[in-house]
Amino acid sequence: EPSTGFSVRGRFLYDRCGEKVLLRGINEMVVWLPSGPDGLPEFQEIAKTGANTVRIVWNTENTAAGLDTAITNALAQKLIPIVELHDATGKWDGLPSLVDYWTEPDTVAVIKKHEQDLLVNIGNEVGDQVDNAAWEAGYKQAITRMREAGITVPLIIDASKYGQNIDQLQAVGPALVAHDSNIMLSVHMWWTDGSGATITKELNESVALDLPLMVGEFAHHAVYECGQHPFDYKTLLAESVKLEVGWLAWSWGAVKNNDCKDDGPFDMTTDGTFAGLTGWGREVAVTDPNSIQNTSVRPHSIETGSCK
Repeated sequence: EPSTGFSVRGRFLYDRCGEKVLLRGINEMVVWLPSGPDGLPEFQEIAKTGANTVRIVWNTENTAAGLDTAITNALAQKLIPIVELHDATGKWDGLPSLVDYWTEPDTVAVIKKHEQDLLVNIGNEVGDQVDNAAWEAGYKQAITRMREAGITVPLIIDASKYGQNIDQLQAVGPALVAHDSNIMLSVHMWWTDGSGATITKELNESVALDLPLMVGEFAHHAVYECGQHPFDYKTLLAESVKLEVGWLAWSWGAVKNNDCKDDGPFDMTTDGTFAGLTGWGREVAVTDPNSIQNTSVRPHSIETGSCK
């Protein structure tokens, strides 16, 4: 029996037809694209990797109509749109205002229009140092407000500490899942310890807890002190296949990253095109045995618009 849209069961994401979906995709700062926030031509270029998802950076200054356009353009390229608001990055007290935007009638209408094929990431990296009780209470309230507004799609919740606090996801995540099982928990692996051993340990710990974990952002090193803290992304890719964990790399590069721009840029491409893939970005997208191109499967519902 097809459901209204994506759903989370246990630690896995399923499409509306019941097909398990392992996210394999790329982030892009769509809201700041020089040609306008519609995702074109970037989504066509990202789609050439075989990605099944794109995480669309958005903010509350931009309209619901604009969001509708970006979502529509992603789906036209067979990319599952994950939409997120960037305004409260690192700012815990900014969470309620993000929910204000999501629950505005105009925004709810856009989410409803696309609810078959959409994932909503409530906020990017909301909060830095947030204690477990406050984080749990804040997100329970956010989830409830969004559900009461009629939003039924899976909600993705970023860890605090700028997305990095996987220990908190492991400690409090089960309580959030008990509150609403149609959620995913997203860690951004900007850790200063980006060793393969740490990646493997934390992923396995999360799987043992049956957490609906995904990796929402990573690159080839940390943000803090940049190249001094390499990230073993090859191990992440291999473990993600073994453990069936979804991930999205940061970021495509049509909008240049300011962070670490002089010490190992996070841009996967030189110019926002598939042909411009370079370095770690090319490995993650194409050449690694566990790259997007080698492991991404687009669900039949996204590929064709119907169930098998």
